Parts: sequence; structure tokens; C-alpha cells
Amino acid sequence: MGKLLRIILILTLSSSSFAIAQQYTIRGQITDAKSKETLPFVTVMAGQNVYALADENGRYELKISATSARNITLTVRLVGKRTERIELTLNPSQNVITRDITLQDNDNYMSEVVVTAERDDENVSVSAFKLDKDVIDQSQANSLGELLQLIPGQEIRNPDLQSAQAINFRSANTGQSSLNNSFGISIVMNDNQLNNNSNMQGRNPIQTGGFNSLGGSNSFRSSSFEGGENPGGGFDLRQISVGNIEKVEVIQGVASAKYGDMSNGAIIIETSAGQAPLNFSLRQARADQNFQLSKGFQLSERHSIFANIDYLNSRPDLRDAVKSFNRVGGGLMWSAFIGSGKLIKNTLDLKYNTTLDDFRIDPDFATERRVLYERRGQTVSNRTYFNLETPIFDNFKTVFSYNGGYDYSFVEQFVNPGVLPVTGFLGEGVNEGTFHPSSYRTTRAIEGKPVNISARLDFSKALVYKNTDHNISYGFTYNFNGNYGEGRVFDPLRPLRTSGVVSQFGNERPLSYREINPFLEQFGFYIEDGIKGEFLNKGYNLNLGLRVDNQFNNWSFSPRINSRYNVNENLTLTGAFGISYKAPGLIHLFPGPQFQDIPLINFFNGREIESLYLVYTYQRPNDASQVRPMQAYQREIGAYFKKGLFNVSVTAFLNENKNGFSVNTNRVGLDVPQYELVEVRENQRPIYQPTGEVRIVPVTERQVVNGNYDRSYGFEVVAATKKIEAINTSFSLNLSYYDSYYFNDNLQYLERTNFQPGDPFWFGVYSGTQSQGGNANGLFTINHHISKLGLVMALRGQVFIYNYQRSFPSTDRAVGYLNGNMEFVEIPESERDSPFYDILSRTEQQGNYFRRPEFTYFNAHFNLSKNLGKGIRFSFFANNFLNIRPELLDPITGTFLSFLNQDPYFGLELRFTY
Repeated sequence: MGKLLRIILILTLSSSSFAIAQQYTIRGQITDAKSKETLPFVTVMAGQNVYALADENGRYELKISATSARNITLTVRLVGKRTERIELTLNPSQNVITRDITLQDNDNYMSEVVVTAERDDENVSVSAFKLDKDVIDQSQANSLGELLQLIPGQEIRNPDLQSAQAINFRSANTGQSSLNNSFGISIVMNDNQLNNNSNMQGRNPIQTGGFNSLGGSNSFRSSSFEGGENPGGGFDLRQISVGNIEKVEVIQGVASAKYGDMSNGAIIIETSAGQAPLNFSLRQARADQNFQLSKGFQLSERHSIFANIDYLNSRPDLRDAVKSFNRVGGGLMWSAFIGSGKLIKNTLDLKYNTTLDDFRIDPDFATERRVLYERRGQTVSNRTYFNLETPIFDNFKTVFSYNGGYDYSFVEQFVNPGVLPVTGFLGEGVNEGTFHPSSYRTTRAIEGKPVNISARLDFSKALVYKNTDHNISYGFTYNFNGNYGEGRVFDPLRPLRTSGVVSQFGNERPLSYREINPFLEQFGFYIEDGIKGEFLNKGYNLNLGLRVDNQFNNWSFSPRINSRYNVNENLTLTGAFGISYKAPGLIHLFPGPQFQDIPLINFFNGREIESLYLVYTYQRPNDASQVRPMQAYQREIGAYFKKGLFNVSVTAFLNENKNGFSVNTNRVGLDVPQYELVEVRENQRPIYQPTGEVRIVPVTERQVVNGNYDRSYGFEVVAATKKIEAINTSFSLNLSYYDSYYFNDNLQYLERTNFQPGDPFWFGVYSGTQSQGGNANGLFTINHHISKLGLVMALRGQVFIYNYQRSFPSTDRAVGYLNGNMEFVEIPESERDSPFYDILSRTEQQGNYFRRPEFTYFNAHFNLSKNLGKGIRFSFFANNFLNIRPELLDPITGTFLSFLNQDPYFGLELRFTY
């Protein structure tokens, strides 16, 4: 760590030797492209952190040190206008640069409207994509999850807001590997990092063997809806509306070193701020209604407030409201320029959001079951930019964020399992249970109060040394996660049973989060140098970064490299390598203790007072001391060709995720004392006594561990044209191929059904599981845009080229066994085929490859957007408008299994801008 700090000081304190002290002034006036009127209070940004605000006459002025890079990107932004990005070359002989700027209205009358994700060449990552405001407005998305369907590798599907929306990057894996992938994707909104670390809205994973929501899967009208809690998975993207989003950057490859606590990519979001016209939109799609309202107020030359409101109501079926999802949210963003030279910019962001997943009781349902999940969230985030040049930095930024919430999961059901024994003992040892009634109404609830507090300090310094530009950034980050809710609240004597003998919730007990006080602290440092120069007379961009993190006392070092080399003016080669770490969440670290109830005497004669349920309760405290951060290695190479109207990029990648989170199951022996019934008494509890004997009982022990490994490789091809004026049309093509391998090194235990006391083998122990899968998809988009008419028509053709799954052969031979004393005995590899161990043989599984379906199939979607004069826009979309629904048949029997494409889905939107 000391070496890292010394490097920072050497680089920054020696900056005076890199260039002559000189200052550039960039000034100009900003006008409307159509009316030619000046535009006041426009934000102009040079580089990453140097800001200026145009005055009431549209004039702006920026001052930049000559030690800066020779090329500067001006980003000019005003809500309601198309963002302009202008490249300027700084000439040492010209201290004052005048550049006037015109801005177009962000509507269909623009010269070109983009409807697909584009490569983000300004991003540090060489494989980043961006979704600008025009793409966002054309998408008609209800949530961030629906918007991200436009990036390469994703599938366009009908809006579905009845289950949690998470996303995977560059992977074909499913199950726990998919859960880890989405958990490792970081979401950063206005420099406020959102994560799912504090989410504890799930059942005890070491009790159930997985990360499951309280309500689980619920069926309604032949559809199945998962709970919205998504514990142990990614942040629920339904919670983020897109109405006030200005730009989304999607990093599927190696991200900048300033981003920590992530393993599989990042989603960077910028929302609207400052002066803005009144924007009102109504969206209707089947049983989904979305209403959005926003307005930016310029309070004075230095102060502005942006306000927005969002309401969403969604049902899976228009005919009734048994299942529904509701979202209500809004926010205020106050922006202020401080000081005589406006060298300080402060932005205060306040947000409130509430969502409700509700599955009501319907009298026609035999189970009479109700499931709901409610979340209320509040955000307070403050960013301050300081344009204060010193020998060690040109500017710096401070960010403080607080994300608090209230989560409530609830299940209510009438059950009729008959009279069965039950205990709620919270200790370990022999105890007397009781018998619950034959039928009753029961409830289960989880109340969480997640808290996420974060702070960051970022510095930047631009230098020029020997014709090479250096943009050095360094900083510090801190993150705290906690949960202070009531926890898992229920009556263990009224279990939620799904049958007469099997309890859905096993032997789980209530757990107070306040008592166990779950929390997680992280802090980290980073340094990064963005280098621009020439090698062999060819230009290159090289970004070198190093991040050092401490995640619950585990130190990690994350080098990250992104490079671009310009072979000529048309062809650029890219490459990247990076290591990143994702901390476990509170659900991984604090699942709660595990309980197992072992019956000793179960006597019931019809009268509870004269009956006896004697049970030995085994308790295993949770131990997360061995859980480490999940680790990701990312490698990629690519090429980008651009000439005239055309551009094509090809990227190949190899990703490895190590130490993925999973739940390990182990079997151990427990010495349990034996008891016998002595006397049954009238109107009294029976008398019992110990027999003096002890028997070994196998119990299941589970623990959250780092047992998952997965590897994915593949390629992505993106080809696009600019708008061809002769036909008012542009074209784009996305192709992706992903192949993923999964391995879980946790051992498997199989009990012998015919075990008798004295046998040498009680359990066979077998090696872990592995699988492989892959898919290839494509999306071809035709975008027809007539700017004079304000008309945009987009036709998207989706092709599903290839999808396969491969299971690996599993041997029938055991790698070890548990003997009659439940002691593990490893079988030497050289002896595993010995006939002596044939008794441990299990059913051998042959490796199997199958492609499903065995053919390529297509889908087609259509979007239309038309400006009805200035300020009014009508939009319409139709998914699978050709009703292409090929059938999937069983390859052996030929029986129908399912349709491959979803049914046609239509929606429309009206947007008013004043």
C-alpha cells in the first residue's frame, strides 16, 4: 500500500516538469438549431469533471490548464435537447478557443434517430455499449430491465413485471451460476452504487439448500411467477424506471479501476438534471399502465431543480387482478454552481420508490394462498465537483450516498395436513414438542430494513509528457451494508405445510436481524492512467489501472488493462484484461442457524394433553468465516472497422468466475439418546424415561461456501450503418455466441437404502457436478426515419441460431464413504474400481448432448414513433407481430412440449413535451 501511495505522489508532484504553465480558455455561445435563439443555462463539460454553465444569453466559458491532454471532448447537455459531443484539439499557440454550438430538439425531427445500442468509444472499457436518450425514448420500456434487452447478447421478450428482473452478461449458464453472474453486476446511478448486498428477504439458505424467496413460485392461469425478492441475486431492475434517464453505459468487459465490488460488468446510469421542459407520458400495453411526469426549473443563474414522478400498474391478465405489480416513485435533483468563478458544482439527489408484488387470495384457488412482497426505498446522494487546480490534481469529486429501505415479504395460506407433531425449541437437546390442529390458517413474514451507505473521493490530473497524454485518476471508496429489520417472523408451531408429512419450510426457526446485527464493510483505493500516444507512427489508447480492496478483512488486488491501437484511420485493434472481486451479501454471511428435529417419541391418542412428542433438536450455528469474495478473470480481444457509412466490430472473450457462492451439503453423525414411554395417564402428559442407549443419527449440515466455478467464452459481432439519406434508412446487426461451463466441487452423499447396523458402508460419497451449455442469437434492425415527417419505423428480426446443453458422464464409483460411525473414509483412486466397493455403485449417468430445438427459428418485432407536431409524439410497438410460434416437440415421442416464441404483444405511448 505504501508503494502505491508513493507512486501517486511521484506522478502528481512532478507534474510541473511535464508542461509549461499555461491556461486555455474555451468560450462560445449555444443556440437552438431550428429557431437560432440562444439557449440559457446549458451544461458544458470538458473531459470528466470540468463543468461550466451557460449564462442567460447562452454564453459559456471554460478554463483548462495547459498540462491537460492535447485533445479535449466537450459534452454539451440540456434536457430535451440532443447531447452533443465535440472533439477539440488544443494548440499551444492559441490560448483562446472560440466554439459556438447548436443543439437539436430530442425528437423525431432530428437529422438522425438511433434505436439500437451503439459502441461507446469514449468509455475506458473497450467493449462498452451506450443507450442515449433517443434510444431510451424509442424503446417504450417500463423498466431498466426491458431497456437492456437492446444490448448485444440479450433477447427481446414481452414485458413481464410479475417477477424480479435481473440480467446476465456473456453467459449461457443457469441456476446458481446465473444467480452469481447477476449478483456480480454493478449498477451505478449518478455515482451512487446500487447493489443487492443488504437484501435478506429469503428463507434460510442453509436450511433449504438454496437462495429462495419466501413465497417461491406461484402459478396463475398456466403461468408461473417467482417472488420479487431475488435474495443472493442481482438488483431487481423493475425498481428503476427509464423516464428520466439520459444515458446508460453497459460494460460487459473490463471496467475502469474506479469501480469495485463487482465481478461481471457494470451498468452506469445518468439521469436528467437542470432546466428541462415539462414532459408527460402515458403508456399502455395489455394490462400494463405507466405514467411519467417530469420538469426542470431554473431557479436562478446558479440554481436549478429537476423533479419527476413515475407510476406503474401491471397485471399478467386483463381479466382480473389476482396477481399484480405496482411501482410508485419520484425524485428531486438540485444543482448549484458555487463561488465567484462557478468552480464548484454541487448536486443533491433525493429519490423515493415503492414497489408491491401482490398475489391475492382467490376463492377459486383450492389453497387460498396469498403472497406479497413490498419494498420502499429512499435515496439521498450528494456529489460535489471542485475545479481547483493544484500540483497534485486538476479537479476532484466527492460523493456521499445513503440508500435505505423497508422490505416486507408475506405468505398466508390455509392448510389442512391433519394433526402432526411440531416443536419451536430454539436451543439444542431433548425437548417436548406439541401437536398442531388438523387445519389452520398460517402466515410467514420477513421484515427487512436494508441500509447501504457509501462514500467516494476521486481526483484527476491531466499531463502531457513527450508527446504522450496522461489522464491520471486516483481515489478512495467506502461502502457499508446492514439490515436492521425484524427478520423472519412466524409461529414455528403453525408450520406452512404442503403435504401431510413434508413441511415446505422444514425445521426453520424465526430469526431477528436486529439481534444478529448483520453488516458488511468495504473500502478500497485505485489509481488509473489513461494514456494516449503513438507507437510506430500509429495512435493508441492504453488504460492501466490497479484497484486494492478490503472486503470483510480480505485484501484483493485488481489490475485492469484496456487498450486500443489504430492500425490506420479505419481499423482499430482492441484488447483487455482484468481481475475483479465481488463481496458476498448479507444473505451469504448471515443466513442464521440451522435446525433439525429428530423424533424420539411420537405418541398421539387423540387428546393433546395425554399425548407426547419428544424430540431431539440439533442446532448448527452459522459459520461464514471461510466465505471469501467471488473472483472474476476477464480477457478479450477485438477489432473495430469504420469507413464511410459502415462500421463493424468483432470481440472475442474468455471469462472465468472462481469462488462462486453456493450451499454445500454435508452428512455427519450425531449421538442421540434414546427414550421410552413408561406410562400413559388420564388428562396428564405421559411419563417417559431414558433407556440408557445412544444411537447414531445422520444429520444434514449445510454451509454457504465458495464452491462454484464457471468459465464462459464466445464472441460478439456488431455491424451498423449510419442513416443512408437516399432511402432514409439505417441498418444494424448484432450476433453473439456464448459457451459456458459450470463445475461445483461440493461432494454428493447417497444413503444406502438397505443399510443395516454393522455394515461397513452407510453413505456413498461422490464427486461434484458439472455441466455445459451454449447459444447463438442474432438481432437485425432496419430503422426507417423520415426526419421531415417526424416518423421513425423500426423492424427488428430476431434469430435463434443455436442452443444446446451438455451433461457430463458421472461415474457409478464412489470417491469415499461414511461408515457405520458416520466417519468419512476416502477410497484411493487406484482402488475405486475394486469389486469390494460395488455395493456403493449408483446409477451411472452417460454424458449427453442435446440441441433444443434442433432447428433455427425467427421472431419479428415492430416499433413506430410519430411526432404529431412539435411537443406531441405517438408511439406503438408490436412484439411477434407476425405470430411466429414454432412448436417444440419431444424428439422421441413427438408430443408437443411448448411454443418457442411468446404470443403477440402490443402497446402504445403518448408523450407530451412543453
